[in-house]
Amino acid sequence: MAHIASAPRGIVFRPDLLVVVALTGILGFTLGQSWPAATSTTAETALSSEDWHGNVRRSTWPD
Repeated sequence: MAHIASAPRGIVFRPDLLVVVALTGILGFTLGQSWPAATSTTAETALSSEDWHGNVRRSTWPD
């Protein structure tokens, strides 16, 4: 078995991978901006009976 002094590998710069990651991020951001918002009435009803922590309110006193 040969003993070789270990040398660290240099940084491999892959511009094609960088372009793919950038385009995926731009595409995701664009789709997220134009995605329709949820218009469910059950979600709105549930949100009105919960505080901002998600806990159900136990009293009927106004905020």
